[in-house]
Amino acid sequence: MGAGLAMSVKLIQSAYAWRLLGYGVGLAGAGGLLSWLWLMWLVAHAEGVPPTEVGKADVVVALAGSPDRTVYAQTLVAQGLAPDSMSTLLDPFCLRAQGSRSACATAVRNTIDEAVALRRIFARERFTKVIVVTSRYHLARARGVFDIIFAGGDTTVHVVSPSGERISGPRMRREALSYLPSLFGAVMARMVPAFYEWLVRNQPVCPDPAVRPIE
Repeated sequence: MGAGLAMSVKLIQSAYAWRLLGYGVGLAGAGGLLSWLWLMWLVAHAEGVPPTEVGKADVVVALAGSPDRTVYAQTLVAQGLAPDSMSTLLDPFCLRAQGSRSACATAVRNTIDEAVALRRIFARERFTKVIVVTSRYHLARARGVFDIIFAGGDTTVHVVSPSGERISGPRMRREALSYLPSLFGAVMARMVPAFYEWLVRNQPVCPDPAVRPIE
């Protein structure tokens, strides 16, 4: 009888353990689903500050990627929001001093590199307010990265995008998947630059459309 009772206790304990495991898996799945929905919502509903509310800036910067970003940056300059615009692929102030495009290339590979390069340039030029232009789908991730890289600095960065842009489903999913890894990368770039460089060592440099490839 004692053996039967022990067996019953073991069966109850086993069933209880499996039930707890099931609850844990269910909670983990629900948490993952909620996190994914939150990231998708964040990408879809990210809103930048209207450029007209930013006021006069030192410069407007177009992030690498879509040519629409450069066009919009030039539009903001034409509206009088800044005296000039620039790309993240080239340090224009270095170019004016040295005249060599290759020597003044920033060699950025991603949004984190762009933010790091701009922090260095803005500190040197003593800029206090800048407007950064990106695409609508990229707004949430870009703003998160720039907030981390520029935390504690003397430059206020306002990330904006052209109004009216629609975000496709595939782009929204790609941005949601990239959001947290990009924030982690930005933290590493600030705190452990050598480790960040190791993480992105195989990423290609963003091409400069002004430089024709050698055929």
